[in-house]
Amino acid sequence: MYIPIWLIIGAVILGVWYFNKKQKNNSLPQIFKQNFSYKLDIHIEPSWFVLYKKVSKGKSEKDIEKEFESKIKKSEDADADICGRRYYFTEYYDSATGLKTRFQRVICSSGKQYVYPVDEFGDSGYFFESDRWGHKQSGDESDEVRENRKKLTVDIGEDYIRNDIFDKYIGGPRSDFDYEKENYLFQFPLGEVFNFLFTLGQRFHDTEDKPIIKWPDNIEKKFKELGIKYEINFDYEPTEFKIEEHDKDLYEKLGKPKIALLGDEKGYLSSDEAFYGVKLKIFRPSENDRIPSNN
Repeated sequence: MYIPIWLIIGAVILGVWYFNKKQKNNSLPQIFKQNFSYKLDIHIEPSWFVLYKKVSKGKSEKDIEKEFESKIKKSEDADADICGRRYYFTEYYDSATGLKTRFQRVICSSGKQYVYPVDEFGDSGYFFESDRWGHKQSGDESDEVRENRKKLTVDIGEDYIRNDIFDKYIGGPRSDFDYEKENYLFQFPLGEVFNFLFTLGQRFHDTEDKPIIKWPDNIEKKFKELGIKYEINFDYEPTEFKIEEHDKDLYEKLGKPKIALLGDEKGYLSSDEAFYGVKLKIFRPSENDRIPSNN
């Protein structure tokens, strides 16, 4: 069957026109409505003895301390033990592509560091590798001892630390829905803090990275519920950026926060169970040449 050359050329031109029109109608700024990229840094430094004491119920503090120190001394490979580790989680969001990239840095008790990409932040296992086996090999371990040993497990996430991480029936890791309130040894309201910093930074350039003098009312209430303290020591009297004078509605909506106009000081967030740090940096379209600045 003969097809005229002009018909083929016409079909090609029509196809190119349709493709370009479709691409124009589905340009990146329309697909990804959020045109602010960001970098989120999270730091978790567990207070390991406090956590171990919490999961070692039924023993005196003196016995727990003696047991804890003994396990540290007898550890054959300190880097294999979760106990003693510190965590740094970094998340990049690129609004040009809508992609998130996550890296985590783990510092072991020996000082060795490991950096690698992850899908989800976290680490889990037994406090000490010796807890994994117990007296299993000698066969003199009762069911009660085995159950208590399973409680010597810990799961660290981006905003929590929890224990007793194995499912009692199937043996694998529990799902998030199976954890009880008492399993959470530490929690941090990361969602509320992130939303506050991001909303603030969107409205006022670079304010997401300024020292916090007073957190929003709802976040302060959450800190109190979770036993989190916030401390900051200025070497000078900070000049406050008065949000209410620039956007009173936003000031009220955010919960009446107070931030410093200048400075690099960062407050200390902590509870008895962990030290915590969170830092957000927003990148505007004009700061990323891959994002059109006219949107």
